[in-house]
Amino acid sequence: MDEDKERILVPIDFSSDSKPAIEYAVGLAREHLSEIVLVHVVEPLPHGADLWCDSSDLREQREQEAKRRLDHLEKRALALYPHCKSDVCFGTPAQAIADVASNLKAKLIVVSVRVRTGIFDRLLEGLPEKLMRLAPCPVLAVPSATASDRRPASPFSRHQGTLNCFSLL
Repeated sequence: MDEDKERILVPIDFSSDSKPAIEYAVGLAREHLSEIVLVHVVEPLPHGADLWCDSSDLREQREQEAKRRLDHLEKRALALYPHCKSDVCFGTPAQAIADVASNLKAKLIVVSVRVRTGIFDRLLEGLPEKLMRLAPCPVLAVPSATASDRRPASPFSRHQGTLNCFSLL
């Protein structure tokens, strides 16, 4: 990995809500000739999981499934932008992503944010809010696809329509 290249970190949860963050990251990476790093966090098993199954086997299965899905996503992203990598890490999402950003010296984290509609949704702290406190770099929160009717057109749509037809998930 080139130490001088700027990196944009994109947390992925494999939902369709990740798509807008990937689209923005591709546009930004093209503009700034940066490297995109897709990252998925495998969360710890719930307490007591070892009572009903072998937790080491379950963790290994979850890791293998995450790597398989992330490899597939990386291949599709590489078709649109040649400087893309992926990584699977373990832990609580916000802390693990902040640690990866620190280790890679990422210049930006681009994360999708789901639209919050109810009062209780707004009281809960989501991943973007936690990342803004923990991350060593700026965090760009992009509205998820579920808010596409409220979101203005991407500022990067001038890239020959690539972002408008980007279908990764």
